[in-house]
Amino acid sequence: MTMYDSRSILLPLQARIRPVLLSAFFIVWMALNIWQPGIAQAQADCSKKWGVDSVETIKNISLYREFFKQKNFTTALEPWRYVFFQAPCSREQTHIDGIAMFKDALKAQKDSTLRTTILDTLLMIYDARAKFFPKSASNALGRKAVDMLDYIPGQNRRIREAFEAAVAVGGNATEPFILGYYFKVGIKDFKAGVIDQAAIFSLYNQLVGIADANLARTDLDSTKRQRFVENKAALDADLSISVIENCEQIFSAFESKFNEGTVDKALRDLIYTQLRLKNCKESAFYEKVAISKQSDDPSPVLGIELARRFHKSGRNKEADQYYQNALSLVTDDSIKAQYTYDYAALFSEDKQFSKARDLALQAHALRPTWGKPLIFIGNLYASSYIECGGGGIAAQAVYWAAVDKFRVAAKANPALQEACDQLVSKYSGYFPSKQTLFFNKPPFNVGDAYRVGCWLNEITTVRSSD
Repeated sequence: MTMYDSRSILLPLQARIRPVLLSAFFIVWMALNIWQPGIAQAQADCSKKWGVDSVETIKNISLYREFFKQKNFTTALEPWRYVFFQAPCSREQTHIDGIAMFKDALKAQKDSTLRTTILDTLLMIYDARAKFFPKSASNALGRKAVDMLDYIPGQNRRIREAFEAAVAVGGNATEPFILGYYFKVGIKDFKAGVIDQAAIFSLYNQLVGIADANLARTDLDSTKRQRFVENKAALDADLSISVIENCEQIFSAFESKFNEGTVDKALRDLIYTQLRLKNCKESAFYEKVAISKQSDDPSPVLGIELARRFHKSGRNKEADQYYQNALSLVTDDSIKAQYTYDYAALFSEDKQFSKARDLALQAHALRPTWGKPLIFIGNLYASSYIECGGGGIAAQAVYWAAVDKFRVAAKANPALQEACDQLVSKYSGYFPSKQTLFFNKPPFNVGDAYRVGCWLNEITTVRSSD
């Protein structure tokens, strides 16, 4: 295979074709004649990568690339055309360069008839790239559809069909940019009544499925991952803004189907997302959908949300179940501390004080500098006056133990010092007086060790209120 120096043949070729090239309509002429039958059929497959004459192909590649780099597209076009038809499989760059040249011609052309001819040629080049370079087919067809959006925006159905072809070829390998554009085109047809709500939901599920499949990959580079994240967020936003307007529409469209059990997992996830985006979380329907999602796809965040929901509404048995589930899923100690602290409150309200304390101590161990679990225990102790006798030093001793916890909390987290000082001041006023300590049988002295009974079962120090 002989290689040619483009510089040795550049000037003779220029001299030979200059009269044609000077015509302002040369690119249009090329577009009008690009489908000459004999040339169009010269190479229909890639059986001969370099065409019937490899030397001529390489010569024309060298020629057109030289002019292309100079942005002299008019001069580049004839040798490019030879390569495109005689050796379309030789280089993918040939197709990419042709797209650039015809897009440039479109920008310069004002006549609508001639623009249509150039556009048809441009779209044909995209199709050829998809055919001869199947690994790039989805990308080529997607970019074709995007160009159609720019140049023939009124032909929405045709554009949607072009995006549909790109996704059909690409599957989960579809480029992220295609997802957002395709859905916007679908929404336009939905608003025009061309497709119904079921179709737009189906399209949404298909496109989100592609994004999710890629985001689940461990080998996806960070840049592409971010693009899928952004496009998925755009899909959610477009659906919420343009298709679903309020909670009532979600209830009307999906609640009966969900209750009948005719909703698949993908649609259930769509409903869940939209209920959250439209602030429908207080509804009973949201609760049903959230429970279903948590059952299929356990998440510590959703688990704790449901636990708190059940707790708030007094359904403590269900709350207990979901707290345990959420705690089993979370791995971050700081988050686990918060969940455990919330769980402790459930037992406190059920007057299971010992269990509540145990959980608060676990939260403190997970996050030793937080301090709030210790304040929680102190308040538990202080609230136990009635449970622990309701009178006498045995009952008042709960305040000694409570103050101990407030002081330890302030040491653990100095930011809580003021709040703890207020609690210490409040509950110190409930200590027995020195006189009460003296006349008790047996008497107590300030500073003595004392074991608080009842459920506390904790050693503290005798103190007086005066």
